[in-house]
Amino acid sequence: MKPTTTVNASMSLTSRGVGMLACGIVIGALGVGLSTPVMVYVGVAMTCAVVLAWVWMMLALGAFVRRFPHAERTIRPRPLTVGVPGSVTVAIRASRAHRGPGRGVIGRLQVREQAAAELTGGAATRAAVTRSPDALVLEYALHPVRRGRWDVGPALMHAADPFGMLLSDTAFGTAESVSVWPQVTDLVGTAGALMGQADRVVVRARTPSTDDAALREYREGDDLRRIHWASSARRGAMLVRSDEHAGRRPATVILDLPLGHEALEWSISAAASIGVSVLETGHPVRLLGAGPATAATHLGQRGGDLARAELLDLTVDLTSPVTRAAGDARLSEAARAAAEGAIEGEVTVAIIDPATDDVLDAMAPIGATGRAWAIVRADTHNADDAEITATRLGRAGWRVSVVSTGADIAEVWRSLVAMQEQA
Repeated sequence: MKPTTTVNASMSLTSRGVGMLACGIVIGALGVGLSTPVMVYVGVAMTCAVVLAWVWMMLALGAFVRRFPHAERTIRPRPLTVGVPGSVTVAIRASRAHRGPGRGVIGRLQVREQAAAELTGGAATRAAVTRSPDALVLEYALHPVRRGRWDVGPALMHAADPFGMLLSDTAFGTAESVSVWPQVTDLVGTAGALMGQADRVVVRARTPSTDDAALREYREGDDLRRIHWASSARRGAMLVRSDEHAGRRPATVILDLPLGHEALEWSISAAASIGVSVLETGHPVRLLGAGPATAATHLGQRGGDLARAELLDLTVDLTSPVTRAAGDARLSEAARAAAEGAIEGEVTVAIIDPATDDVLDAMAPIGATGRAWAIVRADTHNADDAEITATRLGRAGWRVSVVSTGADIAEVWRSLVAMQEQA
């Protein structure tokens, strides 16, 4: 959170303050009615005491803001991931002009911070507070339980006047939106098996030499300085040196977004786990089917953590389609895009609900490549439809696993790998 001076104060009378104000008004009114000046003076004094308490609170809050104008929030890690604890540090620091003795102000200050229930698991935030003359630092843990974007902050300062007649809960700073990635299961140990061992594509070579191991045919626009002249002369065709990840078999993950919340989160988590694990084995991957936010091009062409973060960022705002028909239309479009834009040797993994005839017709050409796997999600009410979908995809060349919502993603993945080994 950037330094800020935004303050929103909310004051309320305590029971003592209410009693003081009520008694002051009543006694003052009786004094007027009975023509008793002493009662009028007492009533006015009691009422003024409440007013003075309010003035004191306003001046105190103003003095605090001038002395401590900076509130800085640090969230680690960022973005957060479902099921992975995080932490927040909020530092309220004095300005340079007001640094010096001031432990009394900091010592009286009670501060806590607000956080969305999706970030804390529904529990209240319990902060460890560190005080110094010039700063107050809060540290507390986050336990994200739901994918999405959720607010942290603002910090709340709790204060009272010296006579205990007024309480103030002052929002200091602003709320900050935090992204939460879906839960990711580590599948790297078996992802390479599903992707196959073709980490390098050697063009037109039956027994390539060591020099040819990272070569490919020249394409229009390639840098001429990367031409390998010796190999080009041997082959009689222009060959260029590929970069470190050239030739790594790409993958496409087709994601069908269900209507139910539990099914939606499971499907997104499964797609994210597969996509991230494929990336971490060194293969580029794209995500299709989840609307305009998904990647139509392959991520990870150059490897690195950036592609992982980019893929997971695509999942943060995913929501269920308005209707099942809209979801089917989106899925059909994704299947056609996967078939038409496939790169040679590409592996396709689809996570879908029981599908319509139109969807299955669009997915059939992908199965003909022999490198297509499907996870069909089945619940009690659609188990028969799921089996029909699995049978039709199997006839089209897909290897299919029918699973229920909540199934262990690692077990599902191992079943897909086993299908490859049996092929």
